[in-house]
Amino acid sequence: MKISLAWLNRLVSTASSSAAPLNAEQAETLLTRAGLPTETILPVSLPSGASDTQLDIEVTSNRGDALCHQTMARELVAASQGTFTLKPLQPELPLPTPSPSAPDISSLVSLNVADFAACPRFTLRLIKNVKVGPSPAWLVDALASLGMRSINNIVDATNFLQAELGNPCHVFDLNSLAKSSNLTHINIRPATTGESLTLLDSKSIKLHPNDIVVADATAPVSLAGVMGGLSSGVSPSTTDVLIEVATWDPIRVRNTARRHTISTDAAYRFQRTVDFRTIDNALNRLTALILHLAGGQLCPGTLDARSPSLPTSNITIHLRASRARQIIGLDLPDSDITSALNAQGFTTKPAAGSGEWTVTVPQGRTDINLEIDLIEEVARTVGYDRIITPPTIPVQVREPQTSERAARELARVLTACGFYETVTFSFTSAPLAKPFLDPALALVSVADDRRGSEGTLRPSILPGLLQCRRVNQDRRVSSPGGVRLYETAAVFSQTNDKPPRTVEHQRLALLADAPTTAGQSAFQRKQAAVRNLRAAIETAVASLHGPAAADSLLTFSPLTPNDKPLPGFDPTACARVTLKDQPLGIMGLASDATLKAFDLAHPVALAELDLPLLISAYPPKTLVTALPTMSATERDLSLIVDESITWDALRTHTLNSPPDHLEHLAFVATFRGKPIPEGKKSVTLRMRFRAADKTLRDEEVNAPVQRLVESFKAKFQAELRS
Repeated sequence: MKISLAWLNRLVSTASSSAAPLNAEQAETLLTRAGLPTETILPVSLPSGASDTQLDIEVTSNRGDALCHQTMARELVAASQGTFTLKPLQPELPLPTPSPSAPDISSLVSLNVADFAACPRFTLRLIKNVKVGPSPAWLVDALASLGMRSINNIVDATNFLQAELGNPCHVFDLNSLAKSSNLTHINIRPATTGESLTLLDSKSIKLHPNDIVVADATAPVSLAGVMGGLSSGVSPSTTDVLIEVATWDPIRVRNTARRHTISTDAAYRFQRTVDFRTIDNALNRLTALILHLAGGQLCPGTLDARSPSLPTSNITIHLRASRARQIIGLDLPDSDITSALNAQGFTTKPAAGSGEWTVTVPQGRTDINLEIDLIEEVARTVGYDRIITPPTIPVQVREPQTSERAARELARVLTACGFYETVTFSFTSAPLAKPFLDPALALVSVADDRRGSEGTLRPSILPGLLQCRRVNQDRRVSSPGGVRLYETAAVFSQTNDKPPRTVEHQRLALLADAPTTAGQSAFQRKQAAVRNLRAAIETAVASLHGPAAADSLLTFSPLTPNDKPLPGFDPTACARVTLKDQPLGIMGLASDATLKAFDLAHPVALAELDLPLLISAYPPKTLVTALPTMSATERDLSLIVDESITWDALRTHTLNSPPDHLEHLAFVATFRGKPIPEGKKSVTLRMRFRAADKTLRDEEVNAPVQRLVESFKAKFQAELRS
């Protein structure tokens, strides 16, 4: 941020009338103390023959309010702790007064904002019969001190206001705007496909549908938040001017500026947030400047379109002196704390309790939202040099937080199941990403040529695992039972709203080869891969949620014909995974198209799970019971059922009305082939029975087992395989 020393001296004065004015070294010292270090100090020769000094101040991206002389003057005065005081804005001008003979603006202009998310607030005023001409010497010098050239008195007024208060603004030639029914319609809307705009710098651009424009009744006249259009700019023949002061969504402005490779001071400020609450003051100041410089009659009324969601009151934050002293490390008196905040424009009001205040955040300070932000303001205002650095720093060793312990346990379990952890790249290509994208969401891509074809943020970790598996395949890496990989990481997508909203999730992704076991068919190998993956998920859930969780809380639901699985999965071998009746994720075999896209020679099973839900119950509650004193007996049942009957269906049916003394139920195997008929399969389940007070006899187990078999026959038309 370039500031003028002469300009600063017009805004601050010394406490003593005999003291010398502010010099460059003082300004550098005080602003650096306030956390605004000076990068360069340059002498400047002004058009009038006078000289000035230009300081280039480093401003962090969250301090959009500091990109102006008024804020720099306030920061300097606060840091000086009484050496300097603030003066009124120069030149001092009265509040603008509408001309009683001029028509109301609403009789000549209408305003409509189509998207308040892109434009939270937009204001217009109208001045008639202005005289466009050269600017006075003081204004030419003021702009020259910042490296800007004078254009005319009205355009110079907008540039002056931006440098003075930090509000980018624009002036339209009213008579150049298209009318409809004798009314000039100003519309804030997205650009439409095929529209173009010639900017003030004579550069013609083709507009994108995500661009926001200011348009008249027929076409765009300004690229919102970036640059005005040439056709509606102020010229020597301009007589009536329409004044715009607004604020725009920082992300939309940033995307538009990057899309068209345009860099302007206005876009730079809007990208760092211009507070909608500062608009009234900026609009009054700009109106007064134009009336002062170019004359004319101000039309009564202001067109003001604002989002209904904008807050109607200033932010207030509760501040405790004890907390401020603890964080800063100084025994600051209450008066020092309130004085520091008042010097920065905050208002402090005593709250209930000694040494506590309700602090009102001033206009423009969008970076202040929490008590710790206020404490930082106090620290930098009283001076970081006052904070004592202790020779030693006390460190208290604590156990890792619960989420870290859960992550370690998950890693331990998956490693024990034969999985290797991977760290893959966050970017991929759109063709590889789309098969694993939720149909309700869209991909997030970056406009960066350095990314080349891989400019898409991954919506899933699975493309990265599949690429890693291909590298292992190309290098002939093998592992007993097949290669197994896992990764925990963030995935990204965006909504289809206007504008889109970025969505980030934490996921666990798993990949398991179909093992190459001698004598097994391709179908059996695929089945083994799915079983291995399911077993790993069940083991992880049991470890993180408790031993019984995998049986009682975890379900795998094969997709029905009405379901639409992600294209990356085989629709005939894919299941939704739920935990505690909440969607946990999806698992299944990779589709043939996926194997081909990643050039994999062998089938793999894939799963992607919601990581926060998976670790949410850690550490699990353990139920301690006495060891059994009686022996158990087991029974295996092999049921011939239709292919459509799942193990979960058989398991649920068994547990809904369990046989007497049933202690445990487990899946053993599925068999297909002769002598099992086509379209059928044999599912073997194992039941363990135990009584707490006696050893069970065969007849006490056989009878309930037989009743269960009969219920299977009635429910599923099952046959008992002998």
